[in-house]
Amino acid sequence: MKFFYTIVLAFLLGSYQLVAQSDFQKTTGQAEAFSAISFIEIEEAALTTDPINLREFRKPNPVIHRWSADVDPDAVIFLEGKDKVTPSVMRETSPMPDNDFLGLDDSGNSIPPDVHGAAGPEHLMVTLNTQVRIQDRQGSELATMTLGSFWTSLPGGGTFDPKVIYDNFEERWIFVACAGNEPGASRLYIGVTETSDPTGNWFLYSYLADEQAVVWFDYPSLGYNKNWIAVSGNMFGGDFYRTVYVFDKQALYAGTPDAAFTRFATSQGFTIVPAYTFDNEVEELYMVSTGTGNQGGTGYIQQWKIDGALDDPQLTMMGFIGTPNPWSGSAGTNGDFLPQLGSAQLINAVDHRMWNVVYRNGKIWATHHIFLPAGNPNRTAIQWWELNTDGEVLQRGRIEDPSGVNSYAYSSIAVNEFEDIIIGHNIFSAEQYASAAYSFRAHFDPPNTTRSPFQYKDGLAPYYKTFGGGRNRWGDYSAAMVDPVNDVDFWVLQEYADTPLGNDRWGTWWAYLRIPFETQPDFAADETLIPAGEIVNFTDMTAGVPQTWEWHFEGGVPETSAEQHPEGILFNTEGSFTVTLTTTNEFGTNTEIKENYITTSTSILPEVAFSADKVLICSGETVTFADETSYLPREWEWVFTPATVTFVNGTDAFSQHPEVQFDEAELYSVSLTATNLNGPSTETVFDMIRVGGEQLPYGQNFESLSFASENWTVENPDDKVTWEITEVGGLTESSHAAYIDFYTYYAIGQRDRLISPPLDLRNYNNMNLTFRHAYAQRNPAYADSLIVYISDNCGESWTRLFADAENGSGNFATHPLVDGFVPENVWDWCGVDWGAPCITLNLNDYLGQSDVRIAFETYSFFGNPLYLTDIRIGPTVGIESEIAATNGLLLTPNPTDGQLSIRSVSDKEIQRLEIVSSTGIVVYRADAKAQKQFVTDLSALAKGVYIVKALIDGEIITERLMLK
Repeated sequence: MKFFYTIVLAFLLGSYQLVAQSDFQKTTGQAEAFSAISFIEIEEAALTTDPINLREFRKPNPVIHRWSADVDPDAVIFLEGKDKVTPSVMRETSPMPDNDFLGLDDSGNSIPPDVHGAAGPEHLMVTLNTQVRIQDRQGSELATMTLGSFWTSLPGGGTFDPKVIYDNFEERWIFVACAGNEPGASRLYIGVTETSDPTGNWFLYSYLADEQAVVWFDYPSLGYNKNWIAVSGNMFGGDFYRTVYVFDKQALYAGTPDAAFTRFATSQGFTIVPAYTFDNEVEELYMVSTGTGNQGGTGYIQQWKIDGALDDPQLTMMGFIGTPNPWSGSAGTNGDFLPQLGSAQLINAVDHRMWNVVYRNGKIWATHHIFLPAGNPNRTAIQWWELNTDGEVLQRGRIEDPSGVNSYAYSSIAVNEFEDIIIGHNIFSAEQYASAAYSFRAHFDPPNTTRSPFQYKDGLAPYYKTFGGGRNRWGDYSAAMVDPVNDVDFWVLQEYADTPLGNDRWGTWWAYLRIPFETQPDFAADETLIPAGEIVNFTDMTAGVPQTWEWHFEGGVPETSAEQHPEGILFNTEGSFTVTLTTTNEFGTNTEIKENYITTSTSILPEVAFSADKVLICSGETVTFADETSYLPREWEWVFTPATVTFVNGTDAFSQHPEVQFDEAELYSVSLTATNLNGPSTETVFDMIRVGGEQLPYGQNFESLSFASENWTVENPDDKVTWEITEVGGLTESSHAAYIDFYTYYAIGQRDRLISPPLDLRNYNNMNLTFRHAYAQRNPAYADSLIVYISDNCGESWTRLFADAENGSGNFATHPLVDGFVPENVWDWCGVDWGAPCITLNLNDYLGQSDVRIAFETYSFFGNPLYLTDIRIGPTVGIESEIAATNGLLLTPNPTDGQLSIRSVSDKEIQRLEIVSSTGIVVYRADAKAQKQFVTDLSALAKGVYIVKALIDGEIITERLMLK
């Protein structure tokens, strides 16, 4: 369920204070709004919001701000020596990716895409200005929606500049975006997952950017440590400054609706970037920003930190870090500077702002692109930094082409547990289209160097797209990350120039790199307890990309192997045997020994087990059986009772996995005898396969929450909105129903069927179908339809039993006209209050038949959802006869928790009505005129047994009522 809380505006409830720490302004407050929402609900909301969002164009921020700090010499905390040489790249090329695939393509309605993404243990997530996509780790799409639709449960709108990261320690996803680019309407959105699964539950928060409505929030940078999540940004509008939001990480992760924040404002830096902190003990959260590229022949960056108490963090600008290797901070006309093949139009390079920062092992890594040479640039280069926490430069490198042919820009950096690094970036050149690449550095490579770039996704065409804004935007950023599965491998997500489709297009592409390290051997066998004389197959599971394998099998034939995955190792003698694996690569050799790993026996018999792909079928249908017997059986014999079966598709009674056609409507038992080298064993499952249909009476209220587990099927021809199971109120029999959401079904005349399992109607002399339904018309001009069909040949052909749609008189609806309908109480259902009775259909024409199926078909016409539950098939007169007494009164529900409908089953009215307690006291008397049905609420009465007395046609009729 989704919960939405509107919290009083952050700065009205929160405290507002100015702190005289340099020029910082510090404020505190709370979330404006909060939403705890499942990803399924987000997807459902996207069905209505996506058509709107896809028409919205995202143009680039019209503000161009070129930052350059005026560096006070007293604020410099470290300066590289003038003899410092800045190496470039090694001749050795960075390794090829082990896998690469599409992230997200251009939807045509945004520049720049603002490329970002993250990798989790089982998922990948791509966040762009246009859309959000969740993929598995092989690149298969799991869900895609517009960026705006992801956040529709929060106030505001107009989302842009998204970023997402995965917190490896807490195993949570952190997602931020800006919303609104006008003062007063500007917000920061932040979302965190409840678990490591981004398709599970999310906690979403909205924070007003400026309660004074003077500035708006742009370009978030995201980082975290054990205490805080920090989001920084640049504030534009009637003023200009930089801001850093600091959130209590655990409060967000706990889903605290009014989660507080501390916000700092400063004019001392630009695009202050918090670190992804890979140390769950460090108290400080470090940040880095660019300073000035060239002040007196020196280039500067700035180092910052957040520290202090959890609920009272402090921001400190630690100082400037300089190098005698300067650069320019920007170049080109409005930033258009980067060359490309096939076009005279240059691609925008933005400026020298910092892109992302990583803290690991007491060190800080950061990257940005710069413009070279300083003062008269003809190219861009990637500059990366390794600092200690005091600001000392431990390493600084550049990925550059001094010839000026290639420009490298839009970088992101990741660092693994060995301090190998990967820098994702783009390559631009007049000799090629804009392409995606990365540069790798192993921890043992020469200091200050990276290996030559590897271009993993070639650009496919020239790129020029401005939406009339005058700038050929690209970026604004990219994503590189360490793999949380092993903390060693890397993922990179970069933009590239894609093939035009009418207009020029960008695309995004993933690369995954496995990084070799000293091997950590491990292995598994397909069997570890076997009959003597059997063979075993082994699988290598070594981490670290081994290059050689040395196996030793005690008691095995052969005794050794150099294969990665040796197969067919024979163990002839009885006993327990040790297996040893030694693996080697360029970093070293290690050995794994598993003592007494393989055990052989001369007496162990098969442990017989088997399963079937289905156990309820129609006559003549085929079932596939799977042998699941342990201890290496070699022979199989299947027996079916009765024997009226046919083996098909080349299988027979001696196949391991036979396919069997069941020819009669019967209840079949199945036996399997399996034999291994030591002898046979037999297992029998009695009454395993039911052929011809479910026994009656049959009931279904969907409490299992799965159609498939109950042998129901759905036909959804347009592969859009169709039958699902949802939670409902108002029933004692069930809290769930099958429903189809016409409210979000943007189609007319689409038919969807919910089909029952087969039913066996033999050996009965009366049969009825009853069900409860709930429906309210949405618009008097149209209504959806329900049709009920029956089949006596398992669904090959169908006969219509019933069809109805609302005509405005309540002949099918159970609730008056309303825009949006969910049954919440007993009066919302059929046969209780307003509108239609419950439906009973006689099935006597199909008595004596097996393989009978019922289908509920809907016809869509922009109405409210339709709900069905408590479906019953049996030799009764329907739902009412199973609830009411036989003397003419229907009490619904009974037992009841207070809400009660009292109805005359006959056509005659109730002239007088009383409810009497067990002590003879009248607790309710109807004063209304005679009518067929009364509805009341008895929840104020004591729990217990009551007697309902009704005068109908001059006769007193009584019925027992239980109030629970």
